[in-house]
Amino acid sequence: MIRLPSNVWSSNFVVRYFRTGKTDFSVALAYQKNWENKIKFNTKKLERVRSASGMALALLACSNLALAGNYQSSVALPVIHSKGYLHTAELPVSRHAPAAAAIKNVSWNWNVAGWPQRLEVHLCQGDSLCLNVSRQRTGSTAFFDNQLASRKFYYTMKIGNAGRVPVAGQQGRITVDW
Repeated sequence: MIRLPSNVWSSNFVVRYFRTGKTDFSVALAYQKNWENKIKFNTKKLERVRSASGMALALLACSNLALAGNYQSSVALPVIHSKGYLHTAELPVSRHAPAAAAIKNVSWNWNVAGWPQRLEVHLCQGDSLCLNVSRQRTGSTAFFDNQLASRKFYYTMKIGNAGRVPVAGQQGRITVDW
């Protein structure tokens, strides 16, 4: 038998015992007599709580979009006709990249016809943040960590004086994770 504490027991409560199948335990339910008549709902307060929780859920869903995501971008790389001249190819930024999102990882893939000697390829963001990817056509890096995902990336390509031209650029791609 289950006993209720003395401060809970009153004439307003009724205890019912239920036996469940072949098990050896009992379940006690306590409820107030005439509870239907004594409970009053404040519907305005309930609506405010429901509205506030809905708004909080919507804000949480929107904030997750800003916390994690990625975009992919590609560009046709230029044909290099001149030695010693720096060519650039800008990668478009996705319009879905949040303005304040910080980069966690950048993956790249670039290609040119053949493997020309003295070819220098850099993946850059901004004026001075460049990574030399000359001998690694495909890769991934944390070099751009904590930079803004909404800033443009670009490839720079250059053939040194001892290299052969023309060099046919093909495709340059990146994936930016934030």
